[in-house]
Amino acid sequence: MLVANVAGIGGGGVAIPLAMTFFNLSLKPAIAISSFSIMCATLGRFFYNWGERHPEKPHMGSIDYGLTIIMMPLNLMGSYVGVLFFKVLPDLYLMIILTLLLIIMTIDSFFKLKKMRAKEDENEKKALEDK
Repeated sequence: MLVANVAGIGGGGVAIPLAMTFFNLSLKPAIAISSFSIMCATLGRFFYNWGERHPEKPHMGSIDYGLTIIMMPLNLMGSYVGVLFFKVLPDLYLMIILTLLLIIMTIDSFFKLKKMRAKEDENEKKALEDK
């Protein structure tokens, strides 16, 4: 979960199965504990980055508050829809939805990894040719 948090994805996809396996929790309490741990990790990351400066613009902070103003209402609406699903759907449907979401996000991350790796290899090749 620490690696997922450093990558900026929160770690809920890891925390839910771990809570269910090691603490013998059902799905809904595991989701609640995962959400709380993600909130705590996000707050910790926020306070850690509070004094950081932007690498290219030293007069600006590393946190983009303009983006925050745009993203927070969407995040709150998504949380509200998630709570509705949480209350209405049984555990089996929630587990299927979360598993499919995790699979889709894993595939998407893999393709991003391949794309970034190809770009890094290309940059390394150009750097070696310049020398």
